[in-house]
Amino acid sequence: MRNITMDFSSRTVMYSNSSSLCSSCAYRSRCVINKISANEIDGLSRSFISRKAFHEGQHLYRRGDPFVGVYSLRYGTVKNELVFRDGVTQVTHFSIPGEVLGVDGLGNDRHQLDSICLSSVEVCSISIQDINGMTKNFPEFMGNVTSTLSALLNISYAHNYDLVNLNSLERVADFLIGYSNRLSTVGFDRDNFILPMSRPDLANYLGVTIETLSRSLTHLEKINVIAAKNREIRFISREPIFEFLNSVTLREKHELMKGKSHSYPPFDEKRKP
Repeated sequence: MRNITMDFSSRTVMYSNSSSLCSSCAYRSRCVINKISANEIDGLSRSFISRKAFHEGQHLYRRGDPFVGVYSLRYGTVKNELVFRDGVTQVTHFSIPGEVLGVDGLGNDRHQLDSICLSSVEVCSISIQDINGMTKNFPEFMGNVTSTLSALLNISYAHNYDLVNLNSLERVADFLIGYSNRLSTVGFDRDNFILPMSRPDLANYLGVTIETLSRSLTHLEKINVIAAKNREIRFISREPIFEFLNSVTLREKHELMKGKSHSYPPFDEKRKP
């Protein structure tokens, strides 16, 4: 029987034997421990990994907080944003289950971003001291951390491309394709999903006004790309998007984002009539 202790003040859930949970986790293939063998998971889980639960609206960390470790998102959605001294906010990323959070603090031991829960969230937490221990005992772990950093950089590069080269409608359409494909890599339906972020947050991320975002979604409905109801999105056809987007560039960008851990179908197969 597994012993569980809970510290409600810190919202931390500690499992004295969480090995079975790690080995059976649906997102382990995308976790930073994904290359560690199943035979080694027992000791790793007991020694290095704890669970933390958060409510919607709570922070995993804030800009300026000391870097104490990294988090693997087990369920829920988290947004990262940069808040400037004059109060201006820029949303930089929306994380989905299986992704790693907190690496923005690796550079100077202070977090550079605010990380805010958009829903109820549970993360697997690895402290900086345990990262050092895991690196020593499981050399493949450091390779996974490096791959994670590379993937995050690729997503950032692709988003920068969108902001510079795509118009407002193209940014919205490309985001919906990219986000739905990311969801598919962790087992969710890429044709029917709910956007966890608010329209102001999504507009901020895409560099458009809320009104422009609404008009773009309405236009995508009119040309039979999607059916949208509040935050619920249902894809009808991706073909019209590929007609007004540069398909060569889009293919290259999405292949760059895909990486080895993604599993959605090859690019040509995504053109669903």
